[in-house]
Amino acid sequence: MKFTFDVGVQEQHEVTFSFSKFWGGLSILVDGQPVRQELRVLSVELVKRYEFVVGQEERHSVLIEKERKLLFAGFRPQQVRAYVDGHLVAEHTA
Repeated sequence: MKFTFDVGVQEQHEVTFSFSKFWGGLSILVDGQPVRQELRVLSVELVKRYEFVVGQEERHSVLIEKERKLLFAGFRPQQVRAYVDGHLVAEHTA
């Protein structure tokens, strides 16, 4: 799963989220620069939240939530939602 969304009006930034539900690799980039990278082999959380701030002069709070099922998560659809300043801006299922 990989998707991109824009943040900001005057000071625009591109946020890219990518996740492999089979291998567990997760990457969040802002303007091509890594904000978060991890490899998840085992997780007990059903909803994982990633929060960070984007921008220098025009600052925005970004929250990305990845929701998985309890059993066989690698073989079942997973929801990812992205919020900017509390507003839903992107939603993907893979």
